Amino acid sequence: MKSMHKLLVSSCMIFLAIASISCSKEKIEKKEDPKEVTHKVLFETSVGNFTAELYGIGMKKTVKNFIDYVNDGFYNGLLFHRVVKDFVIQGGGFSPDMKPKKTRDPVELEMVPSIEVTDESGKKYRKLLFSHEKYMLSMARRRVPNSATSQFFVTLGNITHLDPNPNHNEPNGYAVFGKVIDGFKTIDKIGQAEITTKKGFPNVPVTDIIIKKATVIFDKNAVKKKKEGKA
Repeated sequence: MKSMHKLLVSSCMIFLAIASISCSKEKIEKKEDPKEVTHKVLFETSVGNFTAELYGIGMKKTVKNFIDYVNDGFYNGLLFHRVVKDFVIQGGGFSPDMKPKKTRDPVELEMVPSIEVTDESGKKYRKLLFSHEKYMLSMARRRVPNSATSQFFVTLGNITHLDPNPNHNEPNGYAVFGKVIDGFKTIDKIGQAEITTKKGFPNVPVTDIIIKKATVIFDKNAVKKKKEGKA
């Protein structure tokens, strides 16, 4: 009887151990990827179209803020009001008469996610998952960290000096949250626009470059809900 009892106890312990491993494995497999594309937005402009993908898991607050503006039709009819060659094109804040459009309250500056990596010498450091490389989408803001509202910019080159420092405890740098995946010629065309000063604002295209319409063409959550509804 004692042998049988020990056997049953051992079997239960093995079963619990296996179950625990399975649960841990399941949690790992279900872990969300911060680089996963959650949205895609189509921008129709007066000089052509372009599409950007957004990372709504890694940059949750920033993407939600941006998508809310898109879904509200906020960007429709606004300008790309700032063009700096080989640096950025910026839009989403001014009408063609260079009047600022009223926005919601500023969004909290979100830190770009990073991972710990080891270099060839064995030294460990943190590496950003998103960086201000060419054709990235990022939030414009004032010098005050938590000041971004609706304005955004697209990078025209590798301007990684705008990246946050992942070793700092407080959020810093600029919140890069997406990437242009189609319509590069449109971005390049805007980036080559002739500029002037209008109503005290420098680097404004001489000929208005208007965002005719911005539309969400892919929403991961909407697709998921649709599938669940069919099940």
